Amino acid sequence: MTIQHQLDRLRDEAPGCDLVAFGDLSSGLILNWAARSACQREVLDLLMQNATASLALLAPVGLPGGVDLADMGTSVIHFTERGAEVFVRLSAASDEVICVACPLDADLERLLGSTIALADQIEGNG
Repeated sequence: MTIQHQLDRLRDEAPGCDLVAFGDLSSGLILNWAARSACQREVLDLLMQNATASLALLAPVGLPGGVDLADMGTSVIHFTERGAEVFVRLSAASDEVICVACPLDADLERLLGSTIALADQIEGNG
């Protein structure tokens, strides 16, 4: 199953998933996406900027001595005035990320679980 098909499936099956995207943190680009309605490039660019900024907090630079990157999480939930964004790296050191935009009343725990499962599937396909 292609990444696009997996994104489409998450969008269709996860309640509250308005937009799901696959991006590359090193280039700052969204490579594939699936949205419930038309999506402007500016929305995708902002989503990737938020992912990069949020996940930069998990970068190994500046970690206290003895803290291993493998012990750090690979997911972040970012709240905005319009909704929430879920970011999940494929692995702790990966530049590949799944980004999900949803309303604030979405079941974030369930959506996070579905996004982590998608990241695991994509990583297994690589």
